[in-house]
Amino acid sequence: MLKIRDATELDLPAILDIYNEQILNGTATFHTVPQLPEERAKWLQDLRAENYPCIVAEIVDETSGSTRAVGWCNLWHFKERPAYDGSAELSLYVHQDFRGKGIGERLLHNLLDETRKQGDRFHTIIASVTTENERTIKFWQKQGFELRGTLREVGRKFGRWLDVSYFQRFV
Repeated sequence: MLKIRDATELDLPAILDIYNEQILNGTATFHTVPQLPEERAKWLQDLRAENYPCIVAEIVDETSGSTRAVGWCNLWHFKERPAYDGSAELSLYVHQDFRGKGIGERLLHNLLDETRKQGDRFHTIIASVTTENERTIKFWQKQGFELRGTLREVGRKFGRWLDVSYFQRFV
């Protein structure tokens, strides 16, 4: 059974594992050095301090009752200037063993519900994607995000220059 809920400090080890796997092996993030537990703890603390949503997808084993966080999603400043306050950048990550099972879609829909609960605080959401991540691009498009532009060779990872596309959806 899959449950979507607010992230807590107890989720930080799973969130860190999921994120660090992408740092080491993927181009979904431009971090290049694995993060430390205290960095992810500060990240969650900062999200809470500014009332940005952060949710996790948790699998519950109905037999044993054990749980495992297998994905997470949050919003953060698109840019940290007051005129951008109604815009937010979206991060969404799913554990590599659970991709393609609808977890990302569930996380996104729950996050959008959370943004609507905050009234008119969020006007638009932006997702940035390296252009080589075709599966992710198709995911955002399926969820109603529209391509708004591509910046060529703006990030360097694994010895390669990477293009980044920006997708936008209005809340």
